[in-house]
Amino acid sequence: MTTAGSGSDPAGAVERSRIDALRRVLGRWVGNPALVGRASAVGLCLSSIVFVAGFALVLSSGGNLALATVPLSFQVVLALPYLVALFAFGTVAGAVSGWRRGYWSLAGRLHQTILAVIAVLFVWQLLVLGFLP
Repeated sequence: MTTAGSGSDPAGAVERSRIDALRRVLGRWVGNPALVGRASAVGLCLSSIVFVAGFALVLSSGGNLALATVPLSFQVVLALPYLVALFAFGTVAGAVSGWRRGYWSLAGRLHQTILAVIAVLFVWQLLVLGFLP
């Protein structure tokens, strides 16, 4: 707390230093396409696995009523394809920028490209099956 006339605000200084640290970390992430591409690839893998496993789990536990009543867990699972598509876009953008700017080794660029191709195929399959409009 600041007293009248003291002019110092230690709590405010701590808060400003935390905000500055957060800006530095986010600036590194957002400003580095290689990190964004890799983070998108990790997010793509995780969200795809959660979608497939969640879909199977909801259908197996809900029986015949899972499709008729659309429980909350099924609604959550049906929202995941949009997240998968977003991560797929980031993965493809990361692969393109990796080849253009020479990020990673050749093996790393090939790995990112394979992930991007799989992402496009998975999103295409989600479109064909009607999970995405």
